[in-house]
Formats: sequence, C-alpha cells, structure tokens
Amino acid sequence: MKILVVDDSELIRFRLVRQMEAIPGVERVLTASGCMVAKHLVSSMQAALTVLVLDLHLPDGDPVRLIPQFKGEHQDLKVAVLTNDATDYNRQRCLQAGADWFFDKSTEFEQLLTLLRQLSDPASPDPTFPRSNP
Repeated sequence: MKILVVDDSELIRFRLVRQMEAIPGVERVLTASGCMVAKHLVSSMQAALTVLVLDLHLPDGDPVRLIPQFKGEHQDLKVAVLTNDATDYNRQRCLQAGADWFFDKSTEFEQLLTLLRQLSDPASPDPTFPRSNP
C-alpha cells in the first residue's frame, strides 16, 4: 500500500509517517506540505497510489478541488480527509468532491490509523468506517 500524506504541519506529517510505516503492508509513505507538491507527486507516481490523507487548510490552494483530479489519475485511490476544521459544511463538501472518509484530527486520529490497518490487510473485509463519521 502506498500512501501520500498532505498536511502543512511538519509535526503531523512526521507523526503520521512514523505510525503508518509501522503498519504491515504499507510499502511507502510520501508527504507533501501543500497542493503544488502533492500535484507533482501524484502525477509523477509510476505505481498506483492507494490512499491520500488530506488536510483541508494548505498554504497554496484549496485541496478539495484536487480530490477529483487525483482520483482521475489513480483509479482506485481512496481519499481520507483529516482536519481540525470538521464542520458539517466541510464534511459535505469533501464527500461531494469524492472523499471516501472524513476524520476530525483532534478526536478521530486513531480511527484513521485503524482504517489504514484494515485497508492494508488483504484478509480484512471492506473497512467498516462510514464515509461520513458522526
């Protein structure tokens, strides 16, 4: 499983990478601090990207607009939004753009890691997480 973490916080990127790399089945975790770097990484990836973990507030653009583009470039890509701005408006906006999951960074961080463990385990049934967490 190949994962791209897009978050402007170096601390969050570091924490996620460290925890994701410990998950069996995770081959590679790439990071980007903004939209431009994420666009470059996604378009230059030869092998399929499995999961994109996306923050909503990036310094160089609106990442929600990139979700359909990224999913178009990688057909089976799953998108998990992880944000501190978990309003109903943002949740609906992300899901309508094609995000598969929406997590509140302050209260659902561990749920994202559980989801990734499920996705990386070929024996695991489809993840039980709803597209929109209550």
